[in-house]
Amino acid sequence: MSTSLWDQRRIILLTIIIDIGTLLIGYDAGVYGSALVMPSFVEKFNFTTNPTKAAALGGNTVTFYYLGAIASPLVIVPASVWLGRRNSLFMASFFLVIGGILQTISQSLPMIYGGRVISGFGSGCSATVGPMYLAECATKEHRTASVSSVQLSVVIGAAISYWVGFGVGKWNPTNLQWRFLIGFQVILAGMYFIGIFFLPESPRHLAWLHVKEEANRRRGGLPTLPRFPENSGGKKISNPNDKADSDSKSITSDAPHAGIETLHSSSSSFPSIAHTLVDRIFFGRTKPATALSALAYLRNRPMSSQAVLSECAEIYAAVDEAEAELVADGGIRNVLLRKRGTFFRLLATVWVGIWQGQTGQVVLLSYAPIVLKSLGLSSTTISLVASGAFTMWESVCVAFAVFFGLQRIGRVRMLTIGGIGAGLIFFMIAAIEATHPSDPLATSPSKASIAMVFLIYLWVPFFCICIGPSLWLVGSEVCTGSLRELGQGIFTMFTWASAAQSAKTIPIGLVSIGWKTWLIPAVVNFCFGVGAWVVMPETKGKTIEEMDVVFGAIDQDTRTTHIQQVLREEKAAILESA
Repeated sequence: MSTSLWDQRRIILLTIIIDIGTLLIGYDAGVYGSALVMPSFVEKFNFTTNPTKAAALGGNTVTFYYLGAIASPLVIVPASVWLGRRNSLFMASFFLVIGGILQTISQSLPMIYGGRVISGFGSGCSATVGPMYLAECATKEHRTASVSSVQLSVVIGAAISYWVGFGVGKWNPTNLQWRFLIGFQVILAGMYFIGIFFLPESPRHLAWLHVKEEANRRRGGLPTLPRFPENSGGKKISNPNDKADSDSKSITSDAPHAGIETLHSSSSSFPSIAHTLVDRIFFGRTKPATALSALAYLRNRPMSSQAVLSECAEIYAAVDEAEAELVADGGIRNVLLRKRGTFFRLLATVWVGIWQGQTGQVVLLSYAPIVLKSLGLSSTTISLVASGAFTMWESVCVAFAVFFGLQRIGRVRMLTIGGIGAGLIFFMIAAIEATHPSDPLATSPSKASIAMVFLIYLWVPFFCICIGPSLWLVGSEVCTGSLRELGQGIFTMFTWASAAQSAKTIPIGLVSIGWKTWLIPAVVNFCFGVGAWVVMPETKGKTIEEMDVVFGAIDQDTRTTHIQQVLREEKAAILESA
């Protein structure tokens, strides 16, 4: 299968659209860090001058956002199963628009908090379905860049929020100042909503729907529908040397589909323009709405392509195995208890979710101006500029990881290096703050303050290159089959719950216990980094379905046999009907 950027243009397009939605996570996380230091916002909502009380009120604007996000998997996980990934993304974008509007027109703190809950719910839905959708649509060669770009969009969103905050901070201190800052998210949410019209449904979800339909038809005594249907009337076996199927030459002789001829006429296998654009805008699917046609569209290949057929057969083989296990074991509960590697994979989603919220990123993303003030940058303007530069530096580091680092080095090494490095840096910040506490009344930053700010910037590569993108990848790819939506939901819920705890307690801790606050991310990062090296298997370069093999749920020979069986059955069905 070709991996050129042009051949992957549809994957790139859908990645950009999903990233607009996750960009709002960063924007919403950072926007109140800028608003809370604006006199017009503080005056409008009567924030007290008591530092502890102000920190608590500021923490509420972030905590209510995370409460909505924590609740989102309870709704969006079943919705993604029964309504599909695409419709679930529409749901997410709708809540983002409504939440943004409510915050923009707020006249009181309860309205702000209500809008934050709704926006948090929308962001939680995007964070649950978006990475899962990207992982299901991307090739194994591009899944790393596609899914980890979520982290890139988050930090870009935060950077936008700080620079918009810096810009409107130069305006006269009126209500328009903070309303524009908060309302800018509505524009982004609207772009996200429109973009979803151009997304196809996930081929893996369509395969699951097809297998479910097959079971229902069998129970009703009806003939099953072909998994690899014709796109036109012809039912002949095409020449495997057809030019349109030239990508099959790259398939090795020991591939699971070796020796299986092309099943369709290549001239009729491309979905037509009407089926890929108009139908996608208004119905979100190709005609016919099958896993094969959706996969061929995403891969920019005819449905007759051997590489597309092989990948689709692997998808169906994994779905068949998952459904057979559900029937044999009596439901998902027994699968969780009996299937080898299942509990460990779910535990891995809990583990990376907790780590995601305790890395220090949450407090630095949400309260960068406040944190930098606590380290000695007393001027509001200086702290906002430093915050904007901080998020831009984050964006550069994440971009390096997405396009160069992760696919070459692997998840496990990245997590280990990042966890240990980030932990040591937070230990150093705590030590400096303990021995050289910053003076909030100082007119210029001290050498100790400059050193701590430098360490914050030094922490960025460890998180943005090593930890952040890898956690999104692990959370979205380790669970497959019947565990897919459940695992993604658990990862998202623990991510937001852990983030909410950090967002609520760390700002108060900086005021009340000072340097001891930094020991929390120090210990968590160091211990989790060591744990990644000890217990995590490497998933670099594997398809989603191959995660079953990586985690020991099935051996490679059995999986290969199942793939060959799917291809033989479909070939026999077409020959019989010809």
